[in-house]
Amino acid sequence: MAMQSLRPLAYAVAYVTFGFGMISIFLRFYCRAVILKTWGWDDYMAIVVLTVNIGQQVILHMFLHYGCGLHFNTLSVFQQLQIIKWLFVEEVFYYFVHWVIKSAFLFFYLRLSPNKRFRTFVYLGIGLNGAIFICNMLIAFFQCIPFDEILHPGTHPDAVCINKLVLLVVPSILNILEDLYILVLPISTVWNLHMSVRRKIAVLSVIGFGACSVLVAIFRLIPLFELNSSPDVSYVLGKMVIVAALEIQLAIIAVNLPSLKALWTRITGGSSAGQSAGYSNQKGYKLSSMERKNGSGSGIGYGNRSGRGARSKEHRGSITRLERGITSTESEEELFRQVGTGLQLPIQGSQADQGIKVTTNVNVQSLDKSDAPSYHRPSKHFP
Repeated sequence: MAMQSLRPLAYAVAYVTFGFGMISIFLRFYCRAVILKTWGWDDYMAIVVLTVNIGQQVILHMFLHYGCGLHFNTLSVFQQLQIIKWLFVEEVFYYFVHWVIKSAFLFFYLRLSPNKRFRTFVYLGIGLNGAIFICNMLIAFFQCIPFDEILHPGTHPDAVCINKLVLLVVPSILNILEDLYILVLPISTVWNLHMSVRRKIAVLSVIGFGACSVLVAIFRLIPLFELNSSPDVSYVLGKMVIVAALEIQLAIIAVNLPSLKALWTRITGGSSAGQSAGYSNQKGYKLSSMERKNGSGSGIGYGNRSGRGARSKEHRGSITRLERGITSTESEEELFRQVGTGLQLPIQGSQADQGIKVTTNVNVQSLDKSDAPSYHRPSKHFP
């Protein structure tokens, strides 16, 4: 037996998930601006995500306010007309929300690698995302001619409309296909990073959290088919509110999750860019310039020095392809920072935030009185 009202459940799901989504956005801003002290295009897109998320929540609230989740025959004519109008508003805005969230994902991917092939596929994804958005908007605005038939169905006997099932299902399938493209896009790049298999799987798991949103989007097809055949529109839309809230907020959390690695690192006491605050006002170095200096007395390295100006025996730890390839205008993502690496490259942000942190390794030995003293010079700190 169906529930008489879905409104309490819909209100709870919509606002609880909205709270989690907003928390993830503000934590992202904290991590990027305070801990990592860097800002990129994907962070500007996160501001847009914040704005559209509030707009989406307002629309879901208006749905529930006018009776979504209640049976259609219990609503007044005014409520029924308002639901139909807000349904069109949500249809258009829902496509825009998807475009914004997918764009934020793709701009984040531009941080992962300077590889031309990978970036070409990212730009292709941006183009596909824009094309799908335009296609969906055209379907929404030209679903009926004249336009007033959309807002007042049945009042224009000569109106020509797109098949309702096509209108409901095709845009959703296009969005799901784009979501799958975005999910598989970084797998090859991450797998080629110089890190352990365990860390690669961890990184892919963070990025792949978006699969939860895609899974919900696939299940969203069920109430869409029901909406096509059921006359109880408002009750089915109550289900749609629940599914839409879960889908959008999971996608927003997935967008912000990689940036939250810096906060997790700070809480657990690991290394992060924020711990190098003392070096933030010092000049940063590109890896290429460090390598050129390595042969001179001012080179960077670890180990014993046989004499002034002699070549040092290096041990810099593993440096990922991401770190080697980043240009002076791009920042490294904290998600890919190596654990236990002796040399930490700076987050390339503003000039005031650049710097190099070189750790010092000191070897201590116990000596018998008969043994000759042995000194182990620690590595120097370079500004």
